[in-house]
Amino acid sequence: MNVRMNCRPIKVTANELVEELILQARRGQIIIISVKKTIAAVRRDGPHLVESECELVELIVDIAPAFGMFVAFDVRE
Repeated sequence: MNVRMNCRPIKVTANELVEELILQARRGQIIIISVKKTIAAVRRDGPHLVESECELVELIVDIAPAFGMFVAFDVRE
Protein backbone atom coordinates (compact mmCIF):
# COMPACT_ATOMS: atom_id res chain seq x y z
CA MET A 1 0.00 0.00 0.00
CA ASN A 2 1.49 3.31 -1.10
CA VAL A 3 0.26 6.00 1.30
CA ARG A 4 1.65 9.51 1.04
CA MET A 5 1.50 11.46 4.24
CA ASN A 6 3.00 14.93 4.34
CA CYS A 7 4.99 15.67 1.17
CA ARG A 8 6.88 18.60 2.72
CA PRO A 9 10.62 18.01 3.08
CA ILE A 10 11.75 17.52 6.65
CA LYS A 11 14.00 20.59 6.62
CA VAL A 12 12.24 23.38 4.75
CA THR A 13 13.74 26.85 4.77
CA ALA A 14 12.10 29.85 6.40
CA ASN A 15 11.71 31.40 2.94
CA GLU A 16 9.85 28.31 1.67
CA LEU A 17 7.59 28.23 4.73
CA VAL A 18 6.71 31.92 4.53
CA GLU A 19 5.96 31.64 0.81
CA GLU A 20 3.80 28.55 1.39
CA LEU A 21 1.80 30.30 4.12
CA ILE A 22 1.30 33.40 1.99
CA LEU A 23 0.13 31.33 -0.96
CA GLN A 24 -2.47 29.62 1.23
CA ALA A 25 -4.33 32.94 1.60
CA ARG A 26 -7.58 33.21 -0.32
CA ARG A 27 -7.47 34.88 -3.74
CA GLY A 28 -9.99 37.25 -5.30
CA GLN A 29 -10.09 39.82 -2.53
CA ILE A 30 -7.79 42.20 -0.72
CA ILE A 31 -5.47 39.97 1.24
CA ILE A 32 -3.70 41.16 4.35
CA ILE A 33 -1.00 38.89 5.71
CA SER A 34 -0.65 39.00 9.48
CA VAL A 35 3.00 39.13 10.54
CA LYS A 36 2.06 37.75 13.96
CA LYS A 37 0.12 34.75 12.61
CA THR A 38 2.68 34.02 9.90
CA ILE A 39 5.56 34.00 12.37
CA ALA A 40 3.57 31.76 14.74
CA ALA A 41 2.89 29.33 11.87
CA VAL A 42 6.56 29.34 10.80
CA ARG A 43 7.61 28.58 14.39
CA ARG A 44 5.03 25.77 14.57
CA ASP A 45 5.85 24.22 11.18
CA GLY A 46 9.61 24.85 11.21
CA PRO A 47 10.89 24.30 14.75
CA HIS A 48 14.38 23.68 13.34
CA LEU A 49 14.62 27.21 11.88
CA VAL A 50 16.97 29.66 13.58
CA GLU A 51 15.86 32.90 11.89
CA SER A 52 15.07 35.73 14.30
CA GLU A 53 11.68 37.41 14.42
CA CYS A 54 13.18 40.39 12.56
CA GLU A 55 14.50 38.12 9.80
CA LEU A 56 11.08 36.48 9.43
CA VAL A 57 9.39 39.89 9.22
CA GLU A 58 11.85 40.83 6.48
CA LEU A 59 10.97 37.65 4.54
CA ILE A 60 7.24 38.36 4.88
CA VAL A 61 7.72 41.96 3.73
CA ASP A 62 9.75 40.76 0.74
CA ILE A 63 7.44 37.92 -0.32
CA ALA A 64 3.86 39.13 0.31
CA PRO A 65 3.88 42.10 -2.10
CA ALA A 66 5.25 39.86 -4.86
CA PHE A 67 1.89 38.05 -4.67
CA GLY A 68 -0.15 41.27 -4.49
CA MET A 69 -0.76 41.06 -0.75
CA PHE A 70 -0.55 43.65 2.00
CA VAL A 71 1.30 43.13 5.27
CA ALA A 72 -0.29 43.78 8.69
CA PHE A 73 2.41 44.71 11.19
CA ASP A 74 0.50 43.28 14.17
CA VAL A 75 3.34 41.70 16.12
CA ARG A 76 2.77 43.80 19.24
CA GLU A 77 -1.02 43.27 19.36
